[in-house]
Amino acid sequence: MKNFDDIKKQWLSKDKAKQEYKALCEELRKAQSVLQLEELSHRKRMLRRLEYSDMSDVITDKGRCACELSAADELLLTEMLYGGVFGELTPAQIAALLSCFVFQENAKTPKLAEELSGCLRKLHEYARRIAKLSVECKLDIVEDNYVDSFKPGMMDVVYQWVNGASFAEVLKDSDIFEGSIIRCLRRLEEVLREMINAAKAMRNVELQEKFEEARFRIKRDIVFAASLYL
Repeated sequence: MKNFDDIKKQWLSKDKAKQEYKALCEELRKAQSVLQLEELSHRKRMLRRLEYSDMSDVITDKGRCACELSAADELLLTEMLYGGVFGELTPAQIAALLSCFVFQENAKTPKLAEELSGCLRKLHEYARRIAKLSVECKLDIVEDNYVDSFKPGMMDVVYQWVNGASFAEVLKDSDIFEGSIIRCLRRLEEVLREMINAAKAMRNVELQEKFEEARFRIKRDIVFAASLYL
């Protein structure tokens, strides 16, 4: 009987532990729900501050424009669109600047000409605005990390490519692996497609044509061949 009593105690102890585990899981689920509701509230506040939605949470025209963008940071791109940043740039500058949204490697930053470094400064300026507002709205973000996430390593490569340089010429002037360049240009083409739709949503024909021109100049040669082995 002693052995039976020991087994019974072990079973009761195990059953108690199971019940405590279930109770803790339920508490965790409730805590996560509260945190998610808080984050949702903070995000809604952010969207209202940026005028993507009104006080009744109805999406504005600006919000509908942001809905066209999913391949890159939609908030920053929309702010730059409405801030007139791209309207001041050539198609080549636009493509070079947008490469910062899709290039993720920690490549050595090349010395940029003023026509590109000025664009990059503008991007950083808008990124800091987004980060500061995010902090004000109690969203979890580190300003410098957010700004540094937009990497300029491909700007010069893209600028040359859009201005007609051959793939061999681009490779000669860059330390970036050719596969990385091809992936970046293909992702960039996708971003430009969405930017065209965003410009349409804004009813900005001039901007739409600039994005279309940039996309047309990117989509050529070996980069967009059906097979790179042909």
